[in-house]
Amino acid sequence: MNETNNPSAGMGLGIAGLVLGIISIPFGIMGCTFILALVMGILGITLSAVGYSQARQANAQTGLIIAALIISILGTSFALIRLTHSASRSVDLFDSWKNKIDIIKDNSDDFENAFEEGFKDEEDQDLDQDLKDLENNLDELESELEDSGKEIEKAFENLSDEEKARRLGKATGKALRGFVDELKDTVDTK
Repeated sequence: MNETNNPSAGMGLGIAGLVLGIISIPFGIMGCTFILALVMGILGITLSAVGYSQARQANAQTGLIIAALIISILGTSFALIRLTHSASRSVDLFDSWKNKIDIIKDNSDDFENAFEEGFKDEEDQDLDQDLKDLENNLDELESELEDSGKEIEKAFENLSDEEKARRLGKATGKALRGFVDELKDTVDTK
């Protein structure tokens, strides 16, 4: 055995391991910093183990280094406990969200099927007749509009510019009121 007696052999590594172990304990207990505590605890264990080996070879005191090793192991244990607890909660959370997504998917399939059925029912009605009726109404409105345009041109030929503007404003107001009334009737019937 080597008889060199260096009383401070491994002490620096032991102190570094002790500091890392002490810091890893509260970080291991807190929820959001357990990964940092795990890293610090493992570094503390490593430094303390190397320091212990150096102190044993030099026949130096090992009390502080053993305390650093124990505290680093304790901090690492807290971090591992928090990690396993967080992992199990994450799995539970993932399963919960997966079930919710499956329920939403099933409900959306039901909604889609109901929508398709309703659309097909509506489609089966006589759409061709409705289109023909709409075309006839459109043709009637176009012919009425052409007739009204001709009557307006005849009526405006002999009027002054001020009278034309006044009558045009009055007609526009009437048309706007009629349009608003039609909109109200449409909204009321729905």
